[in-house]
Amino acid sequence: MRLSSLREKAFRLKHIPHGSLETQLRRCLTTTDITLLGIGHMIGAGIYVLTGSVVRNTAGPSIVLSFLLAGIASLLSALCYAEFGARWDITF
Repeated sequence: MRLSSLREKAFRLKHIPHGSLETQLRRCLTTTDITLLGIGHMIGAGIYVLTGSVVRNTAGPSIVLSFLLAGIASLLSALCYAEFGARWDITF
């Protein structure tokens, strides 16, 4: 496989039919939605900060491997949820 062929496949554009972009979902966020997103981001960042300070004092270099394995498991879980979400085109 040539490099130019690989580059063309990596940056190809997918044409989406015009009618497929219409949805019945609301395209707005409420104050509650934004507040909960902010709280979720703070908790998510706090988990990494806390883990780093604990690891500095107690764990060794194997923590990098542990984070990589957890990241791979999280990625696979996210892909499963994406497949579940794509399977049904309605919301409950």
